Amino acid sequence: MRSLLALSIVSVSLVSGCGGVKDYQPIPKDEGLYMPSVRTVGAEPVYARTRWVRPPEVVPQRESYQAAQASLRGTPSLRPVFELSLKNTSLEETARVLAATARYSSYTAPSIANDKISITNLGTIDELARIIEGKARVQVVVDHENREVRFLAAQAEQPRFFEE
Repeated sequence: MRSLLALSIVSVSLVSGCGGVKDYQPIPKDEGLYMPSVRTVGAEPVYARTRWVRPPEVVPQRESYQAAQASLRGTPSLRPVFELSLKNTSLEETARVLAATARYSSYTAPSIANDKISITNLGTIDELARIIEGKARVQVVVDHENREVRFLAAQAEQPRFFEE
């Protein structure tokens, strides 16, 4: 019985182990195992391919734009408010400071450039120009179209006669 058992074990091991040696065949790439991909940055943003757009319409004529510009000429402009605080400063430096508040260039007449003025006030560039005009008795022109501030010598008033 013992020999029969040993014989069966040996026969089973021989039958199972006698399959022969197979040649090495690598696993194809599409069936292989890969490491999961690792990102160092976030995912790319996803954008919708549909957009909200206005329906097509006829372009307005050029005359309507010019008419709109003409109608805006009478309206007051919106300008930022600044605080101007200068003490014993020449008019040339005052012109530079006033022009710098609106990023304009400045010009001061040489005859009044060295006159001194002290001012502490709050207002738009136009309001500050009127205040300086009154205090220094000069003519201040704020040219918004050419982006320039000019300080000129005051012109004498022409004599007027009373009409009877």
